[in-house]
Amino acid sequence: MTREDLNRMCREYQQVLLMTEVEVLERYEETKRECLSSFEEEIDFWEKYYGYNY
Repeated sequence: MTREDLNRMCREYQQVLLMTEVEVLERYEETKRECLSSFEEEIDFWEKYYGYNY
């Protein structure tokens, strides 16, 4: 991890501390959707790679 990565993480953390509860929950839901979406893409990749058909 680089110094720039740590600085970015600190800035993001500070932003979250200033958010309202509603804003935090909205951000959480948005991030969760993005995460699930990328996870589904990875599952599809490996299913195709190994030839699974569901």
